[in-house]
Order: sequence, then C-alpha cells, then structure tokens
Amino acid sequence: MAMRDMRLVSAFAVLMPFAAAAQADRPRIEDFRTDLTPAAIDAAQSRQMRALAAQAYLWGLPAFLHYRQATEIRQARAALAPGEEPFGGWFLLRSLATPADRNNVMPNVDTLYGASYVLLDRQGPVVVSVPRIKGRYYSIALHDAWFNTFGIIGTSTNDGEAANVLILPPDWKGRVEGRFSRIIRAPTSGIALFQRIYVRDEKDVPVVRELQDQIRLRRLKDWRSAETRFPRIDTPEFLPAAPVRETRDPLRYFELMSAHACRNRPPSGEASLVDAFTRAGLGPCATLPESAAMREAIVQGVGDAQALLNARVSTPVLRNGWVVPDPNTGRASADYVGRAVVQLTQIASFSPDEAIYTIGRLDGSGRPLVGRHRYTLTFPPGQLPPVDPRAFWSLTMYDGSTNLLVANAIDRYALRPTTPGLTRNADGGLTLHLASQRPVDEPEGNWLPAPAGPFIVVLRTYMPQEAIRSGRWFPPAIMRDD
Repeated sequence: MAMRDMRLVSAFAVLMPFAAAAQADRPRIEDFRTDLTPAAIDAAQSRQMRALAAQAYLWGLPAFLHYRQATEIRQARAALAPGEEPFGGWFLLRSLATPADRNNVMPNVDTLYGASYVLLDRQGPVVVSVPRIKGRYYSIALHDAWFNTFGIIGTSTNDGEAANVLILPPDWKGRVEGRFSRIIRAPTSGIALFQRIYVRDEKDVPVVRELQDQIRLRRLKDWRSAETRFPRIDTPEFLPAAPVRETRDPLRYFELMSAHACRNRPPSGEASLVDAFTRAGLGPCATLPESAAMREAIVQGVGDAQALLNARVSTPVLRNGWVVPDPNTGRASADYVGRAVVQLTQIASFSPDEAIYTIGRLDGSGRPLVGRHRYTLTFPPGQLPPVDPRAFWSLTMYDGSTNLLVANAIDRYALRPTTPGLTRNADGGLTLHLASQRPVDEPEGNWLPAPAGPFIVVLRTYMPQEAIRSGRWFPPAIMRDD
C-alpha cells in the first residue's frame, strides 16, 4: 500500500471513535422501544400532528381562499341585487381599477371584470352564452373549488364567435338535449367563473359594458327561455358569523376549509394524502381533535406553514430581475407550497396556456427598483412579447410596498400596444421608460410613471405563444440609466 494511502487509513482510524461517540446517543435507524412514558407518547404524537397540520394548511389554502371569495361575492350580490339568488348571477365591475381601489393587490387595468359562483349540485347544469366578440380579447375562466382552471371560454377557444357552453356537475347523469358549442364537466360542484374583456381606453368602457350585459349564465332548464334568474336556494354555510378574510384562528381555518373540501372533492391523485389529513382531523369532512395538546400542535403547525410561505414569497426564482412564473399556476400539482403562494399573490390566476404574468422586481444589476432613478426596458427588434395576434401584452406599474396602483399626473398605470403615442425605435425595437419624472426628449407615450419610492412592474401576456410558455422568450432586464 502506498504511503499516502496508509496515512489516509490511519487518519480514518483515528477519526472513527470520535464520529462514533458523536452519534452514540442516537438510536440506529431500525431500533425501537416499547417503554415510553405517557408524556413521551404525547410529545411524539404532538410532533406528528404539528407536521401534518403544516402540510394540510398548505394543501387546503386554495380551497379556503375559494370559499372566502364565494362568501364575499355572495355578500356583494345580495347587496346589489337583493331580489335575486346570489349564486348564479354576475357581479360586474363596470370601471377600470384606479389608485383608489385598495382591496385587490396588483389589479390589472386592461380589462373589465365579472365574477360568478355556481353550486352545480344544487343548481344543476348551467349554460354560459356569449355574443360574437371579434377584434377584442376576452375570456371567461372556469375554476374549480380549489382554484384550478378547468376551462376557458373566449377568444382562445371559440375565436370570438358566439357560443353556448354547457357546464355539467361532476357526477351528473342526465340527458343533454340541444346543441351546444362545447360541453364541459366540472371537477367540483362549487365553481367560479371570472370574465375579462379588453378595454382599449376610457372611451371604450361603455362598449365593453354592453358586452358584459350580453354574457348570460342560465340553468340548463331555462336556457331556451327568457328566464335568466336562478331560483332561490338556502346557503347558510356561505353566511359565516365573521368575515372569512379576518380569520386568524388556525382551528377556525381548518373548520372552514374542511367543510368546503367536504362539499367539493379534492383533485384526483391525492387520496393517500387526503386520508392522512382526514384521520388526523384536518381533511375533508373531518372533525378537529378534542385534545388541547393536539390543538396546540395544530396551531404550531400552521405557524410553521405560514413561515414557509413567507420564505417562499421572499425568495422567488429570478431571471433578469424578473420573477420566473410558476409553470403550475392555475393547475393542480404536488407542489402545495407553490400552489398556496400562487393563490395568495395572484388569486384565480389563469393557467399558462391562457396568460402568463411576469413580475419585475430588480434592475439588471440586481438592485431593487426605485422611482427616483430612471430606468428603461428595451425590447430589441423582433423581440416584442410574442403573443397571439388576437390578444395583447401590457406592462403595469405598482407601488413596491403595497402592490397597489399609484396615482400620477397623467393617470397612466400601464403601457400596451394601443397606448396613444407609443413610439418604436428607429431600428424597430421598443424602449419603455420607467421613472417618477418624465424623461427629457423621449416620447411621452413610452413613459410609465413610477412612484418616487420602491416599485414593481408586471408584464402580462395574454394568449402567450410557445416561446413564452417554454421560457425561450423572457423579458430583458430593466436597466437603470442614472
């Protein structure tokens, strides 16, 4: 044996006793005991409950947020149309978002919104009827009770032609009579529908409102008749004693989430996980344990999960200073942390086939964006965001602390291809200017006003082409010019 090998063997022999001593107090992997005290047993079971609660919290958060949103839409509909059944009718936003809107973070200023919730198990199959909408992007996203997108009605699916789309409950076995453009079976009984219709400018708003009024949602029983209202149903479970948005008690969270998951079966392929949660009292239709120690463990587990969420939000994957979009956005996946983060930050997001939102947080040198500096975002010739010609892209400015719109002197909150005065560079490229002060000797149409302090921008690409979906095309870095 070579002298060098001898030295290595000798060193290993010397280190072995120290390594063994360091692990002497640890059992072998296959060792077990049968003599634990009641206190030790309780401690072990509490640790298991804490771990399960952390996982169950993350897993169920999209369902909880779906339930929360349903209660708020129900409340809004009841206030605006007290004579109508809240579920099944549209709640329409008739104006574009402004800095005065403080409830929804990162609102878009590209479309007018509409929202509806339907309980297919009690209201039966429904028909969504849309008019012919040519030359303008629109969509109605269909979300299950876990905020997974299970269908799109709109420009990308019917090319703007008029359509009647039938949505069936998960287990419906009735006979379908009539001709429909499409028939979609929902994965859950409770579903949400969110409509978006492109607005070119403020003068275009009245035209879009007329289109909103022509999108009808009716029961299958009534779709050939003039009846547009849904019969009244009793829904006390959507009338919580306290606003769901103010929930702070982890045990209350699980009560609400568990009941909602009981009414709406979880995504397929999760049976083993659901069984583990349910046996612990944390899954669909489950009852929380009575033990004070187990309940305290649940509270601790939720704290662990919330810390993990905060860590995930604080450490996004970045490229060129932009957050790389989660490829599972709007889809069921085993990444429960990612699913929870998406719904917390971009509730009811599209799946990537319909739209991809990319958030700009840093400049090309890795520094946070601050409006007192001057920045440019330049798309080289032939490198504008590659979206379907029937759709569009936009860049929207937000306060970096609140993620809300910020008032500015020219009331401009986004740039898009239809922005008046938007001017291409001499070589065919496009340079956008981001700053609190208008850049000198540059077209005003290319200026996106920023707050003086921290800011972020969101690049929205509707109907993105394959280059965006695959990541071959990605936004260039935002460059600081001073």
